[in-house]
Amino acid sequence: MFGFGSTKQARRPLKYAGTWYDADPTRLASQIDKFVESARAKVEALPVSQESVLAIVAPHAGYIYSGAVAVASYLAAAEAGVKRVFLFGPSHYQGFFGAALTPCKSFATVFGDLSIDIDVVRDLKQDSMYQERADTHLVEHSLELQLAFIRKILGDVKIVPVLFGRSDQPLESRALADKIAGHLTDGDLIAVSSDFTHIGPRYGYTPFPADMTERLKELDMEAFSYLNKPDLEGFLSFYRRTDDTICGVYALAALLALLPPTAVGNLLDYRTSRDQITVDLADNEENSVSYLSIAFTCKQSWSQIAAEKRASIVAHLSEEEKSTLLKIARATLEFYVATGRVPEITDLDVTTNLSAKLLCPHGVFVTLYQRRPGLNEEHCLRGCIGYILPVQPLYQAVIANTVAACSRDPRFEAVTSDELEGLEIEVSVLTHPQPIESAEQIRLGVDGIILHMGQRQSVFLPKVATEYGWTIEETMDQLSSKAGLDRAAWKRNSRLEVFQAEVLSESYPKQ
Repeated sequence: MFGFGSTKQARRPLKYAGTWYDADPTRLASQIDKFVESARAKVEALPVSQESVLAIVAPHAGYIYSGAVAVASYLAAAEAGVKRVFLFGPSHYQGFFGAALTPCKSFATVFGDLSIDIDVVRDLKQDSMYQERADTHLVEHSLELQLAFIRKILGDVKIVPVLFGRSDQPLESRALADKIAGHLTDGDLIAVSSDFTHIGPRYGYTPFPADMTERLKELDMEAFSYLNKPDLEGFLSFYRRTDDTICGVYALAALLALLPPTAVGNLLDYRTSRDQITVDLADNEENSVSYLSIAFTCKQSWSQIAAEKRASIVAHLSEEEKSTLLKIARATLEFYVATGRVPEITDLDVTTNLSAKLLCPHGVFVTLYQRRPGLNEEHCLRGCIGYILPVQPLYQAVIANTVAACSRDPRFEAVTSDELEGLEIEVSVLTHPQPIESAEQIRLGVDGIILHMGQRQSVFLPKVATEYGWTIEETMDQLSSKAGLDRAAWKRNSRLEVFQAEVLSESYPKQ
């Protein structure tokens, strides 16, 4: 009904049926049933009765190579009451930054179409890191190779297909994940389509010339160790250090950014393409692709994780933790002005015994004020920059934004050493933004405000409106102007979010 060459179609057709897997429904169903029987024993030990299956990882090679491994992941999630699948995968054929969405309303499978949750896709498209790339989805195999398993094992569920391009930094992965996190609820499953190490002359990756079988397994298990925890920073550091050819690395990074620290990755199956002895390939001894089946379990459901995130407000920081953050900010300012380098925590003369709260990601703003003594001592703004979203551990966000506030605020020149004595630092640690329906719900002086208008966005910290004595309407007018829009733009189909801030302030140097 729809030609494959068109990128403006309501239904993504199948491209790889009949080559990478059987196009006949009866034969394919029989093959998957055999995979299920062989995989059943591998998932029996998974604690699905006590814990939620939040996510899975499954390979995407031809079914004769990896189908049995992939099925184990879906079988582990089959009893979880899945209603919607956030389907993540890599883009093999086109490069881009961020994530790619489809304009289609459904994806075809051999067993019938799967509908796309278009409301979620529409919201994701509001973020500049998410692009609509119909052609990218049409040619890609990583998601299509999962569709038959989803339809056959999980049933007629909705899907949210997302292809991930380059996102090299943990901050970028967390920013991409945060947009999705707001949609996750009970009944949702994240399914990541990824093969692991591609090794041999065919793939241009030969990290060790001998003992390939054992050393390959060691490499794959090291990669898994960061998924098992989960450890986003460790995983991306491993990827950079080894140049491992994990095709779904950025999709996996987004998953790690979404999982809570209490999640556990359970390895259900591990094989390589060389294990499929029924496949006679001349270069089977030289080349290999690794396949892992992983199920992520957690005692918390997605709704409980979201509720905990909303309740994780920094008002519960201890006095010692607040003091540590301010010391980190002051030491960072002094170090950067003296050296021009962004410090590591080990460069700073502060405690390295960081609490769990300081290791937890939070949105943070750092504001610098210049004290000008006089009859009425003035505090003049000298720089203010921050992250709204929790894209870095709290202590790292303070370091990054202290550097940015003193050197990258476009309204000011960089801070010099002569100014340090008169500077005061203020650290605002933010709660996670929550959507509101109208500006009437804003509590001036309590809520920070984020205004979204298409691809434009502007932010005020909670204190801004009260400092200027604005009403709600005046505040919103100013937000519109800050976004480069006319003052009344906020009244026309805008989206609003609010957050709160715990403000920590201490003069620099400490008196």
